[in-house]
Amino acid sequence: MEVPFNESTKRLVGFLFSLNYSYKDIYLLDASVRMDGSSTFGSDQRFAPFWSFGLGVNLHKYNFIQSLGFVDQLKLRASYGQIGKANFPAYAARSTYDIATDEWYKTGLSTRLKALGNKNLTWETTNTFDIGAELSLFGDLLYVKGSYYDKRTIDLVNDVTVPTSTGFTSYRDNVGEVSNKGYEFDVRVSAYQTKDWSVIFNFNLAHNKNRIEKISESLRAYNERVQEMFSKQLAFNDPDKELQSQPFLQYVEGGSLNSIFGVRSQGINPADGQEVFVSRNGQLTKVWAASDQVALGTSEPKAQGTFGFNIVYKQFSLFTNFMYETGGQRYNQTLVDKVENVNVYTDNVDERVLTSRWTKPGDKAKYKSLVVGRNVVEQTKPTSRFVQDYNVLSWNSLELGYDLPSSITNKLNLSMLRFSFGMNDIWHLSSVKQERGTSYPFARTVTFSIKVSL
Repeated sequence: MEVPFNESTKRLVGFLFSLNYSYKDIYLLDASVRMDGSSTFGSDQRFAPFWSFGLGVNLHKYNFIQSLGFVDQLKLRASYGQIGKANFPAYAARSTYDIATDEWYKTGLSTRLKALGNKNLTWETTNTFDIGAELSLFGDLLYVKGSYYDKRTIDLVNDVTVPTSTGFTSYRDNVGEVSNKGYEFDVRVSAYQTKDWSVIFNFNLAHNKNRIEKISESLRAYNERVQEMFSKQLAFNDPDKELQSQPFLQYVEGGSLNSIFGVRSQGINPADGQEVFVSRNGQLTKVWAASDQVALGTSEPKAQGTFGFNIVYKQFSLFTNFMYETGGQRYNQTLVDKVENVNVYTDNVDERVLTSRWTKPGDKAKYKSLVVGRNVVEQTKPTSRFVQDYNVLSWNSLELGYDLPSSITNKLNLSMLRFSFGMNDIWHLSSVKQERGTSYPFARTVTFSIKVSL
């Protein structure tokens, strides 16, 4: 009897030199150099050097700042450095083989190629510049922290699709360069502080812009295969036809790794119920063409973050937290699958198939006609009609606690006894309806706990 066996081993070795220097706790210097080696790479690419350098100055240590009386902390900092990443399977750089123990030949056991390796695979390296400041005022009544960063990743590691005639679907390679630029802000306000009361508000905001700076020839070939896949004429019941209804990322220099690709649409023609597309050169057409696909939006938000508050009154405490996201887009695949590409003969259908699709000349409908004459309408492919602005506000968590007074815990020989009630995913408001059928669910979690310390 054969017993299935899998083995995966990674080894990482690193040598680090670091320097930290402070002059009068005003001027700060940090520097480091390291050499890392990983077994996940080929023998010629295992080791790579990395480094970082940072400066800082505590302005609040200057006499003229201290004389103001209300500045508790004012720190400026800047850093630049390089890090490497190797977070992919242990043997991605090596071709691996299966041994067929049940087949014996005169020359010995037979083997077959199991995974296609890449001996030239090397470290994914990110160069990062970061500048920021911290400010605390009026006895920590107001705390603000902000930073701006510029990250550029070179030798980006990604899966590259290869022709299935090779016996494989993909392998890993260093495929290009990507940059991420953005900023982050954190604000904390101690709004009210007394012996019995503590009221603290917090707010966080982050913005990031992703950009593809350079792509390899392998990614250009991938883009061509995506175009070929969309151009195939497939039978209505062909399983691969579902792939043609979904947007596929295409790598374009100057574009984003979060882009949503499809063909621009003018909507449904009231005269015949068919979709009117906009070609790359701006002409109107009723034919969806793979070559007319452009970036219709991005799933990356312009701003996202959290906010909430923490209130303490004597032994009672209340904490709650909200999450927000705005400025991005989503491709509503559910509407495509359940309304326009649904098989009305075999599947349970959404009511919008009957109420929102074009039925007669003059209708101003969101969705195209169900039939043209006696022929089923061609399957809907990626189009701007289903790209929706994504703005969301979620009430993420709530926790209510009560700490038993020390006068009682001392009698019980306890140092602490706390009761708490908590909830997660309490409330969700989104500009894109998160559908399962006709409504978008989310799970609420309710917990009760008792914490005891002796």
